[in-house]
Amino acid sequence: MTHKKSTIQLPTMTPGTSRGIAVHRFGKPGARPKVYLQAAIHANELPGAMALHHLMPMLVEADRKGLVKGEVIVVPTVNPIGLAQLSGNNHLGRYDFLGLSNFNRNWLDLSGAVADSVGKQLGADAQKNVALIRGAAQKALAAMKPQNELQTLRVEIMKLSVDADIVLDLHCDMDAVLHLFISRRDWPGNAQTLAADLGAEATLYNDPYPEALTFSGVNGALWARLADRFPEAAIPQACTSATVEYRSQHDVSHELGESDARNLYRHLVRRGIISGRAGKPPQLRADATPIAGMDVGYSPATGILVYHVPKGAMVRRGTAVCEVIDPADPRGPKARKQIVARSDGILFSGKQNGKLAWPGAVVFRIAGPKVLAHRKGMSGLDD
Repeated sequence: MTHKKSTIQLPTMTPGTSRGIAVHRFGKPGARPKVYLQAAIHANELPGAMALHHLMPMLVEADRKGLVKGEVIVVPTVNPIGLAQLSGNNHLGRYDFLGLSNFNRNWLDLSGAVADSVGKQLGADAQKNVALIRGAAQKALAAMKPQNELQTLRVEIMKLSVDADIVLDLHCDMDAVLHLFISRRDWPGNAQTLAADLGAEATLYNDPYPEALTFSGVNGALWARLADRFPEAAIPQACTSATVEYRSQHDVSHELGESDARNLYRHLVRRGIISGRAGKPPQLRADATPIAGMDVGYSPATGILVYHVPKGAMVRRGTAVCEVIDPADPRGPKARKQIVARSDGILFSGKQNGKLAWPGAVVFRIAGPKVLAHRKGMSGLDD
């Protein structure tokens, strides 16, 4: 068996405390294809960790039988900093208490360092270029000297992911159906197969690649940024990187975890990382749509949020998706402010009924096929 477990120790931030990140490795180091899977960088998003909880015994068994042909790295809870952020019986794992930054922003764009290191060596040999870029990226990470635990987490985790063929960052939304965020350069190709295997009800692509420095974004965009910078060189999209949004924060169960694990395992078989038969890809539930076609609904006021349309439904432009109710206003229907869809598409994300809304709060997202004039140039990452 090749399964190994190790721990990345983070620097101590307060006297008497320490944190570590558990890392599981399956297969032979350096074998291809390589996949990197992590969950809960937003530490209060645990459906992905549940999926990996059920996937890891499957990987142990595959490893015991000698079926792991590539390399699989699994980090089931990647953010021990956020896991420890408890306040008033609430788990607040989205923002770092120390610097107040979003844990899934400000990851490391290595394209400049790689370009400076090996840009002049990149030529017509795509395979050679991939090896040069991966080596230079690892060299750039090795030269970094992070000063605190969050910086150390980012550097050490990217050492695990930056040379992978597949990177899946497992998240969830507040209240949503299963959906993906990808790069346009991966669709249809591997991202379409991933969406089918996982049962995604919406897939949204950044075009040509994510500008925001999310974990998934920096791993995939490394290749696209270099390809844009060196158009004469043969630089393939050597990493399929996706953010997988496993429904809602409350969607944690053995049934969903087992199903999600089976779907992940099937995809690893399909990509040749594990020996076996994946079978015919499932029917794709929805075509990919542009981020610029994603209608985002914002609350116009403060009050109680109530939805008229269930998540996963197809809506039409002008449909009243939800309303915000002023509980102090005695006028009944006149105390309700409706928020309507500005495009046709799939209502894939929102909040739960009864939540508090406030002016400017995001209350829904709709995946639509057409670029919207009011969304051009916007990423949709409102927080």
